Amino acid sequence: MILLIALLMLFLIGLATVYSASTVIPESDLFRKQIMWSIFGLIAFFVGTMISLRRLEEISPLVYFLICLLLLLTLFIGRGPANRWIIIGPIHLQPSELAKAGLILVTAWWLASQKVKPRKFGEALIFLTVIPAVVLTAMQPDLGTAVSMLLIVLAMFVWAGYGIGWIILLVSPIMAAVSSLNILLWLSFMLILIAILYRRKYRIPMWIAFIGGNSIVAALTPMAWKMLEPYQQSRLITFLNPAKDPHGSGWNIIQSEVAVGSGGLSGQGYLHGAQKELAFLPARHTDFVFSVWAEETGFIGCLILLTAFYILFWRTIIAARKSNNPFNSLVTAGIGAYIGIHVFVNVGMTLGIMPVTGLPLPFISYGGSQLVTVLFLFGLVLNAGMYWREV
Repeated sequence: MILLIALLMLFLIGLATVYSASTVIPESDLFRKQIMWSIFGLIAFFVGTMISLRRLEEISPLVYFLICLLLLLTLFIGRGPANRWIIIGPIHLQPSELAKAGLILVTAWWLASQKVKPRKFGEALIFLTVIPAVVLTAMQPDLGTAVSMLLIVLAMFVWAGYGIGWIILLVSPIMAAVSSLNILLWLSFMLILIAILYRRKYRIPMWIAFIGGNSIVAALTPMAWKMLEPYQQSRLITFLNPAKDPHGSGWNIIQSEVAVGSGGLSGQGYLHGAQKELAFLPARHTDFVFSVWAEETGFIGCLILLTAFYILFWRTIIAARKSNNPFNSLVTAGIGAYIGIHVFVNVGMTLGIMPVTGLPLPFISYGGSQLVTVLFLFGLVLNAGMYWREV
């Protein structure tokens, strides 16, 4: 019941915020479209509550395969902003949003099938099955969504009981690329890697693979930087110093911070946000929808919104912990990671403490694929936890 109340609050807040954000766009039909997607989302929610989780577990690999095909198809026929949508008549489908659900299902399916945790690193390389979806998403290009996929899967590995050593080994190429930016970071990373390899008593070939492989990754990182789209480079540079280009790439973050700060304690009033009304705030119905809510409802409104998200996350983790079925527990934990990562990153970027990644704020941001996906996922949460009234 508590989870349902939090869901209803977020659903209604999302509709109200999208309506407010759409009022400054002449002849906009954003709100009408969001209402339409809300209907589809509610249908998906009820499907999630009634579907057989045992059957869903069996078909998870097939679901993941079909979603990867959709991602591949998007590269060739994708349209809309950054060519990330498959458009069929009035329906605009964003496969990368569906891919997050597919990854949660296929990761839970594999982890649940393991009676014991792998003893050798090679046995854990099922992690690589996430690579097709992640790479295809990054190629759209949608780097923020691709990174969020990896984080969700890693969180599920942690929930399944894999130690931090396993996680570091799995993501060591990413850590190598990041640490290559600074010699002290690189040396620290290498010391940690050596300590893990020594503690696990790996043989010489594994030492060569990890030390040599990660050294090659670090050496190629400058080349990889050049392969990023200009807007992706700009976002990362702006994250470090928004004031460097206040009228260009830094404009979004600066205006978002102004909007959030101008909300004060109780806000400027619903439909009366100055930054929104004067169109200073960019992407106000998608990436920076939290800024619209913060400007109009102030600290009190933000506290209500974030409390609802916390309750949603908290009750989801309770459902995951109480489930006796490994697949159900892992799916629910993955959904908890989904909501936690998206809220942290989206709110963080509006405050200037995270890079602008384009991740939507679940339930609140405008977008049909996101809304339908997240409502279906929380239908699964209720499905898995229907035997515990306190969820």
